[in-house]
Amino acid sequence: MMYRPPLLRRKVKHSMIRSLVASAAESGDFTVRRNLETDQLEKALSEKCLLWIDCVSPEPEEISWIAAQFGVNPVIVEDLRRDDHRPVLLVYSNYLFLSMIEPRIKLNRVEGREVHCLVTDTCFITVRPADAESVDDAYDRAAQSADIWHSGVAYCFYLTAQHLTDTYYPLLDRISNQLNEREEYLLNDGVINDTARRPVYAIKKQLINLRQMVAPQREVFSNVIGEKRLTENSDTRDLFRHLYERLLRVYDIIDSQRDLSSNVLDMMQNQESRKLVDAVSRLTIFSMIFLPLTFFTGLFQLNFAQIADPIVLPVNGTLLFVLVMGAMLYIFRRRGWF
Repeated sequence: MMYRPPLLRRKVKHSMIRSLVASAAESGDFTVRRNLETDQLEKALSEKCLLWIDCVSPEPEEISWIAAQFGVNPVIVEDLRRDDHRPVLLVYSNYLFLSMIEPRIKLNRVEGREVHCLVTDTCFITVRPADAESVDDAYDRAAQSADIWHSGVAYCFYLTAQHLTDTYYPLLDRISNQLNEREEYLLNDGVINDTARRPVYAIKKQLINLRQMVAPQREVFSNVIGEKRLTENSDTRDLFRHLYERLLRVYDIIDSQRDLSSNVLDMMQNQESRKLVDAVSRLTIFSMIFLPLTFFTGLFQLNFAQIADPIVLPVNGTLLFVLVMGAMLYIFRRRGWF
């Protein structure tokens, strides 16, 4: 029995294949049909229509159907069935295979949703988990506007890559706000302890993980610019060049946020050092205040205890102690030591 995919449902969690089929009329305008059965998709392929086939959390038989229709290499088939979280571009004679990462932060940890793409002359295929929302946004845009199909399936791939790249910006804005809050907290002499440090260390780890995602993805799009199958005209080439520049900006933002997180940790360490220095300074001042008192007490006890008046000596000694302490406190305050 021939496999027939279920109908489209928005952000579903089960396996499905949905599709867009763009057919050109004699006037040159495109008509977009949605969610055809597999036998109709095979007919559209034979008629050289433009297609976007989106495999959402696919089952093994669905990937096998794609592999049979497009002659996918067995190595690529295995890649479609697994998530290794490594962006890559592989060029074959009749198709391109690309893998991209959509990031998200869950429970203070960065997770990646891998989006696999197959690009042929007339068909764009995405294989991805159901919660990769960037593909949903690009797919809806391609479904609602027939004009974008004039640029071919390469533009569908560009839309997907653009929406996927845009997912980095909200995460980086969130991290930036958290670091700014930590910095403001420190400037207001907030309490520094392990609880205050732990969020900063978590943010720094998040930035490292994001950097590991963006760096190879940046290299992938650098190679895409030189691939004639995707950039056969100057307009499309400029789009991918612009996308590559956006990834460079994302990479630069990640590096700047890493520097900011390091600065926040340095501020914490400096404040702890300053508080320790202040505590040692106060202890030193108190020791200096009591040092002459100890000296005079020992001097009077050893030399004058038997010959001095029992009333005058304590009174004069106490006055002397008070005068010495007052003079030392006055000098310390004038010099800003206390």
